[in-house]
Amino acid sequence: MSKKKKDDKNRWRNLTVAFRVSPEENEELNIRVKLSGAETKREYIIQSVLHQQVTAKGNPLMLVTFRRELQHIERELERLTSIDEMDSELLTPIRSMLEILEGFRKNSTEEKNDEY
Repeated sequence: MSKKKKDDKNRWRNLTVAFRVSPEENEELNIRVKLSGAETKREYIIQSVLHQQVTAKGNPLMLVTFRRELQHIERELERLTSIDEMDSELLTPIRSMLEILEGFRKNSTEEKNDEY
């Protein structure tokens, strides 16, 4: 059995995320992993998912999720009495939401330019 390790933020990785791919997609994924220099497929997938541009599609569920996340962030900020108490993990959803909103802004600007 392999030795349990914590990630770079000292967290246990104890959840499994699985999905199906075609043989062709698997081969392309294997090639990309090798070309990237990543040590494992897991490392490559995590880095790709968490740090690459994703195109968001606005819908009502997305707006509800934004509202819930912002309410959670607001509660956490109200709870703090000092900036030293803030967990850096609180910034993760803020960063993600800003990236999504920036993508919407860019798409809107590009669509307006295409009309002319």
